[in-house]
Amino acid sequence: MMWKAQAPSNIALIKYMGKKDATINLPLNPSLSYTLKNFYTKVTLEQIEAKDDIWEPLNTKDNVILSLAQSQIDRFLNHLKRMKQIFAVSGNFKVCSANNFPKGIGLASSASSFAALTKCALTAFAELTQKPPLSINQQANIARLASGSSCRSFYAPWCLWDEDRVMRVPTHYKELLHYPVIFTNSEKKISSSNAHLMIQTSPNFTGRQARATQRLQKLLPALQKGAWQEIYQICRAEFLDMHNLFATSNPPFSYITPSCNELLQQIDAEWRITKDGPIVTMDAGSTVHLLFRQDQAKILNRYKSEYK
Repeated sequence: MMWKAQAPSNIALIKYMGKKDATINLPLNPSLSYTLKNFYTKVTLEQIEAKDDIWEPLNTKDNVILSLAQSQIDRFLNHLKRMKQIFAVSGNFKVCSANNFPKGIGLASSASSFAALTKCALTAFAELTQKPPLSINQQANIARLASGSSCRSFYAPWCLWDEDRVMRVPTHYKELLHYPVIFTNSEKKISSSNAHLMIQTSPNFTGRQARATQRLQKLLPALQKGAWQEIYQICRAEFLDMHNLFATSNPPFSYITPSCNELLQQIDAEWRITKDGPIVTMDAGSTVHLLFRQDQAKILNRYKSEYK
């Protein structure tokens, strides 16, 4: 028998960067994300006669064929093993996965990957052991053990994650238009996991928890009342704060390329002149995420034509 699952990626507007407890991925500060429903991972799982679990790339027409380093495969299969232990499942499995977008470029492929694996495996193991399925929140917290940001892929369109609490958040905006400006498909040299460690050497790491929490306290009411310009200002300050930690770490590193800077300056200028524009953010990667209101479709199309 084969089980299948799919999970979306998400983009944090208040960032998860810094851990209170790295062993179980408890975040230093709460984070808030928007679900990227058009960017997702598919996973299949089936029982096999073998001495170990195995991973293989999933080959479907709408997906990017994955190539994983052995360390990435081990991380994936270790999470599968963790879930087998939770349900006391014996035997071995073949897990196949694929994204419909490139990994390692700032589109949160680990979030969608581990969310999809968790959904798939927990569904399978509940059936095999004839136990009741776990709640969405329980599933999200199990996914968090493998990839912190993956817990936010269980709720849409807006998700708040604070320690072991994951929840959907109501806002004025039920659906936004998302456009990622991808400047390179090359996998980043410094992973998000390593970035979590390296930022602790930054002199600006002190106070990071308070700054992010204060921005969240401002962002939530702004989202609820639809204060678009205020949302832009808060999100801009937040992602630049995180990237400042990268730039001031020892050794320093950066994901912001000259092309990224050019686009960010263009967006800043548009906001100064028109008092309107997209929400902009960046994760640990050189992809610039743009979020538009439904009534900004013409502005979105202009960016699409300029940054194909």
